[in-house]
Amino acid sequence: MNNKRDLLFIEDEGYVISRVNAILSAFPQFEVTLLDDAEKARALLAEKPFDIVITDIYLRGAGGLEFSFLAREKNKDACVIFITGPDSAELAAKGVREGAFDFVLKPPGLERLESILKMVTLARGFAPRE
Repeated sequence: MNNKRDLLFIEDEGYVISRVNAILSAFPQFEVTLLDDAEKARALLAEKPFDIVITDIYLRGAGGLEFSFLAREKNKDACVIFITGPDSAELAAKGVREGAFDFVLKPPGLERLESILKMVTLARGFAPRE
């Protein structure tokens, strides 16, 4: 039986993917699915609920706000975290006002993602299951 929580990571920049994957490796309770394609992300979000969605605010062919909406449509308790550049931080803040959990700035703010995930893990009871 799989007791892991489902986490969808949507990103298309290599350095962000490698840094976030390193952070996620400290969270064995998450079953991570990585997508770098907007259409595949849309299709997967329409068919499967995720506990956590980490998405770039901009991806070729889509935006993080759309993914946030789709994720919370399938699972009203989905925790959505945006990754954004400083130039689109206001858009990410808008997404948080509309129901996303938080956002981090890239590249320097990526380290904050670990703290956010620890907080979510504790608040939502996403501790590793035996």
